[in-house]
Amino acid sequence: MKRPVILAVMAIALAWLLVRCSTPQASLRYRMIIEVETPGGLKSGSSVMELRLEREFLIPMPGAGGSDWGGGFTMHGEAPFVDLGDGKVLFATNYDRNYSYLSSMTHIVVEVLGYRELAPPLPSGDNARTMSAAVKAKPSGVLRPKDYPTLVTFTDTSKPKSVVVVSSDNLAAAFGAGYRLGRMTFQVVEQNAPLTATLAARFPALVDERGRLILR
Repeated sequence: MKRPVILAVMAIALAWLLVRCSTPQASLRYRMIIEVETPGGLKSGSSVMELRLEREFLIPMPGAGGSDWGGGFTMHGEAPFVDLGDGKVLFATNYDRNYSYLSSMTHIVVEVLGYRELAPPLPSGDNARTMSAAVKAKPSGVLRPKDYPTLVTFTDTSKPKSVVVVSSDNLAAAFGAGYRLGRMTFQVVEQNAPLTATLAARFPALVDERGRLILR
């Protein structure tokens, strides 16, 4: 085989590898809705986010091992928040203060996809298969309390360090009498639905909160 032909074949193979590695194995866009009962009535807020299941690298980077092979889940989008009025805002974060995976929005969504009470329920066992089925069926369901994300508020939204963790069982401690968490709802949406992009514009000081509120 002549050298130009060999080089062309190698170029095509490299291009295929690059496309494969940059294309998720599966992706899923969903809306997370939070409802809060307030003295002024029911308030709600939502955000469209995306869960991706990345591919493992066919060829690892030099010295790679374990997670360096790529793969795994990534999350993209803004955390949902509820404007309660009078300057009070409740945020559902992507991570807790320790950035624990078990409290992350990624883990929460993976758990929700396994709910038997989803309507309709999804096949289990293989993450890519479950996500692909969710894209077609567009299930919805209410989060179990044990799967709630970490809730926070800020005493001053211009100061990220003023963050205060809010108990899902006692919103009144943070916001006053008459405030109570309603339900959190998960709903798979059309995959061309735009990701929500309002938090950064409204609360610019919170943009760089190390991924707790925004995942790019």
